[in-house]
Amino acid sequence: MVRLPVSGLHVALRQPDGADELALREAAGPDVARALLLLGRLSDQADWTGLTVTDFEMLLLGLRAQVLGDTWDLAFACPHCRARVEVSFTLADYAGDVAPRRPAGVSPAEGRPGWFVCEGAAFRLPTAGDQAEAAGRADGARLLVRRCFDDPPPPARLRGRIERAMAAMAPEVSRPLAGRCPDCAAVVQAPLHVARLVVGELARAAGALHDEVDLIARAYHWPEAEILRLPRVRRQAYADRIRQAA
Repeated sequence: MVRLPVSGLHVALRQPDGADELALREAAGPDVARALLLLGRLSDQADWTGLTVTDFEMLLLGLRAQVLGDTWDLAFACPHCRARVEVSFTLADYAGDVAPRRPAGVSPAEGRPGWFVCEGAAFRLPTAGDQAEAAGRADGARLLVRRCFDDPPPPARLRGRIERAMAAMAPEVSRPLAGRCPDCAAVVQAPLHVARLVVGELARAAGALHDEVDLIARAYHWPEAEILRLPRVRRQAYADRIRQAA
């Protein structure tokens, strides 16, 4: 069960099976769209595009912890000396300070669920659907403004205040990781994009899927659909048993 900090929802996701892993590996498009596809398969709610980006990314981190464990071990190159910098953290470490709050002067917009008003200007928080729509577009930032503000958008001073309010109401989950270089001792940072990280890890974890299906089908003569319905851990256990017997 994952608690989403902005909406307060408690979401239960089932463990992905082989069919879900196959759908993720074969899906095309940006990482956000692929993540939305997978989340829709793992819950009773088929459409998660309306989640704020904060809730969407927290749900993805919860899924990653559920499938692959709660500890991340990541590495990146030091920009100064190119040495390998390793960073290890848990979901609680990384997301513990994601604490949404509504600033003074911001109130719900009457008759418009999900919208808010600040100094007479209406806005809403960016969603996973907005993020998916803007991904890879040169005008992505302008698209987000059109979708999240009434037309015409507020003047620059007020828009700056509203964007700061948005950041407080839906804090960033994707943000830089910091680590100390073991060679030159510099404190360096690397961006962490949650959708890219989680989709990439889950897709790589399913890299042996075709081999495992082939191995089990040859040994037990089960149809593909039946093997794909097996939970990942059980499928891997059968494949390991067959390899050991061989």
